[in-house]
Amino acid sequence: MPTVLEVLKGIEDPRSRRGRRYPLWGILVVLLLAAMHGETSLRGMWCWGKLRSERLLHKLGWKRYPTLGTMWYSLQRLETGELERGLRAWLPEEDVYVVDGKRLRGSKRANRSALAVLTLVGERLGQVLAQRQVEGGDELAAALALLEEVPLEGKVVSADAGILKAPFAQKVVEKGGATSG
Repeated sequence: MPTVLEVLKGIEDPRSRRGRRYPLWGILVVLLLAAMHGETSLRGMWCWGKLRSERLLHKLGWKRYPTLGTMWYSLQRLETGELERGLRAWLPEEDVYVVDGKRLRGSKRANRSALAVLTLVGERLGQVLAQRQVEGGDELAAALALLEEVPLEGKVVSADAGILKAPFAQKVVEKGGATSG
């Protein structure tokens, strides 16, 4: 199994070569360490690293600590889900997946309803394996698209009654898994 550092170094840096002063893997190391220490915002993670910059600079081989803007730009350029895909190889495999739907209340606006998403989560570690927006209230279509994104061989997939319908169960079985309601 690769180390976390090897996984992070394997993630392709989408930034142009010009002006790339800090390697992407180093920025991700700082952000992951900060997240492991409870930081939940990019600014909080940046501040966490800034407070420990003396040790981090030495370990990462940097001459100075990157700005918050540099970290933001690096993440903004990173393709959605790229970090998760990279870390998936490092995390232990889950045996049971759970499909869960949510309405994101903070996303509701006067002219549109709250954003609805379906998430595929590993039951034991709570690792989010995939997430899909529900278009037009069709949770089943979103669930079927979600199942296409991950291997299901030998896995048990659990879902609530609103999603656990014949096409869903057929897709899980077709991909080598089993369902649980």
